[in-house]
Amino acid sequence: MKYLRYLCIPLLLTGFFAGIAYAAPDTNSKQFDFKKAYFYNFYSVCPLSSGEVWVVGSHGIICAFDKKLESCVVQNSGTFKTLFSVSFSDPKKGWIVGQDGLILHTDDGGKTWAPQTSNTTEHLFSVCFKDPNTGWIIGAFGTLLHTSDGGKNWSQQGEKIDCIYNKVFFLDKSHGWIGGEFGTILGTKDGGNTWEKQENPLGEGTLFDVFFKDQSGGWITGMDGKALVTSDGGTNWKELNSSIKEHLLSVQVIGDTGWAVGLKGTYAMLKGTSWVDFTQKIPTRAWLKQCFFVDSRTGWIVGSVGTILRTTDGGQTWAAPWQGLKK
Repeated sequence: MKYLRYLCIPLLLTGFFAGIAYAAPDTNSKQFDFKKAYFYNFYSVCPLSSGEVWVVGSHGIICAFDKKLESCVVQNSGTFKTLFSVSFSDPKKGWIVGQDGLILHTDDGGKTWAPQTSNTTEHLFSVCFKDPNTGWIIGAFGTLLHTSDGGKNWSQQGEKIDCIYNKVFFLDKSHGWIGGEFGTILGTKDGGNTWEKQENPLGEGTLFDVFFKDQSGGWITGMDGKALVTSDGGTNWKELNSSIKEHLLSVQVIGDTGWAVGLKGTYAMLKGTSWVDFTQKIPTRAWLKQCFFVDSRTGWIVGSVGTILRTTDGGQTWAAPWQGLKK
């Protein structure tokens, strides 16, 4: 019955376990074969300020983008399970979470990955580290894990409830937010020792992503193109104007510019107080799971059927990273 519960969630209908019958990545060959990219769904991307870019997805695939090769190098994950989220605290130390309570960790820049004990079998959807020791993971049935020793020990924060958490975002080691099923918005000011439920004017529609640029300004995206904004840390949330109808799975804002992606290749940019549909700028109609900008010009998008896209002009044009882009 728990499996059927997941099939009812809009995002998971688009390919939660998609491609399980396909072949796992060939870890004997270091360079990723882009001719077979459509076999994979990519769920998370993590660009680092040092230039490395990490991408994870179905069949246990972990790819590191090599700037010199202009290609992706496959890392040995040691698993065929779907990987949903990746977070690095620095170029050496990173964590990945996925199906059945899986946590993977590297302390050598991805040369090797080893499992950490999560003490749960629930699916884990999002991981966030703010330094090499301090991190949080969220997932199904109210799973909220915290570590203060780099993942050697993980403990449950709060009570487990019948609610799926989709995204955890921490601005620093104290201020964090969670978005999830049934319109859930949670906020903490003490590193997760206590969490407070924040009022959602949209009701009980599922929320997929949370992003804050400082302790006051934040955004949340969810079902049917809905988006929320706050200017007081989440004490009050209000709906943003939007003509978009597809679910928005990811959001990020830098300065006065924002980007959001979702189902059917949906791509929106924040203009003033409204999200404007720029889907025609994206060379795919596959679902797009995450957008991540390093700065106001350089960003990445990942999604289904092998979608990996990069921009170097603030989101005006997008292309596969091995194709030429405007400099």
